[in-house]
Amino acid sequence: MNFETINPANGERLGSYAVSTSVEVEQAIATLHFSFTQWRDLAYADRQNFLKKLADNLTAQQEMFATLMTNEMGKPIKESRAEVKKCIQAIKSYCERDLSLLEKKSVHTIYKQSDISHEPLGVIYAIMPWNFPLWQVVRMVVPALLSGNVVLLKHSQITVQTGNEFEKLFRDVWSQPLLFHRMIAHEQTEKVMQDPRVQGISLTGSTRAGISAASAAALSLKKYVLELGGSDAYIVLEDAPLAAAAKALAKGRLLNTGQSCICVKRCLVHSSKQNELIELLKKEFESFKFGNPLDDKTDLGSLAHPKFKEALKKQLLELTENTSAKNVYRKAHGQSEKSAFVDAEIYLLKENSPWLAEQEFFAPILLVIPFQTDEQAIEIANSSIFGLGGGVWSADLARAQKVASAMIAGQVAINDVIKSDVSLPFGGFKKSGVGREMGDAGLFEFTQTKVISSSL
Repeated sequence: MNFETINPANGERLGSYAVSTSVEVEQAIATLHFSFTQWRDLAYADRQNFLKKLADNLTAQQEMFATLMTNEMGKPIKESRAEVKKCIQAIKSYCERDLSLLEKKSVHTIYKQSDISHEPLGVIYAIMPWNFPLWQVVRMVVPALLSGNVVLLKHSQITVQTGNEFEKLFRDVWSQPLLFHRMIAHEQTEKVMQDPRVQGISLTGSTRAGISAASAAALSLKKYVLELGGSDAYIVLEDAPLAAAAKALAKGRLLNTGQSCICVKRCLVHSSKQNELIELLKKEFESFKFGNPLDDKTDLGSLAHPKFKEALKKQLLELTENTSAKNVYRKAHGQSEKSAFVDAEIYLLKENSPWLAEQEFFAPILLVIPFQTDEQAIEIANSSIFGLGGGVWSADLARAQKVASAMIAGQVAINDVIKSDVSLPFGGFKKSGVGREMGDAGLFEFTQTKVISSSL
């Protein structure tokens, strides 16, 4: 079976690819498993030294990766370049950090000696998304490799060539393959997950995909990490610095043309500041420029695929039918209607709606909802089935901390927006996921704890 990729900004065909055969997938797993039996025996410092070559290889091909990502999924080129640089910095950071926390430790127990170690699992099956096609992969793959695992990567069909090029970066990193990229069909995925050599699963995608992966993993009791959807709420209290909040919230909403699980989705504002904040948000939205994603001056590109444009039209219709939402701002994209460009919009809701609880807008659409009290704001923020991130804006830090503590989310920013950082664990509550990427927690996710005790 073949499939094609297209440039969503202009509809041009980019390439045609074949889904991997069962034989190709089996060969990849077998080769990776053999590599694992040797890679797991290396010292952590040796693994770090080998992976420094990965950073060097990526550094040498920065512009190629940036252009490729922009062509495949419509991200503005300046954001693609920033993503590549962030990946290089992350790899270097992991290769320089102290990994002694993973090393064997002796503890005092009822035995004469007890040693606790953290052993790698084996082949990790990584199902990665299109929205940050390099960053999402790097932040998952590098910690897994440093922990002693190897990776079978299945990238999105939208960004398949990015996955192919990422595999090539590993060709001279070590004497054996550490990562293969294969286009694995949906009907093949369950078989891969059941393979005894595949001992872990990492998926970034929709909640539906996460539930499906978790169900398949449960059949053979495999460990998994799921980074799923989000409908992040940012609470703007009446004492907040409104100009600074509007600037940050607009940038946070429009990053990657709104296609980020962790970006600003809902803006909850004290009713006394509602009109003032909306005017400031309009001004900020107006400063963003639509255009050719390959143009350095472009701030807003297209959605990643025309099918997402059609889905958004339906979702916006449902928004106005099921809630009190009223459009208060629209910035026209001005591009061909045949492209995957969509307008940037702001909607004001008179009140929260149960319909919103299961919704995530993966587009440059901001929802503004007023509240009267801190308690009401927290209730609205927590009414979503998601719990990935959020934020609080206030001049009173103690008050902001109290509100942030009451928000059911994996990460909360105060007077800022959430930004992923390799030093911090990243993941969500509720239906936003299971497990953590990055930080110390990310290093332990694909390991198993072993205790050896002796009385002699």
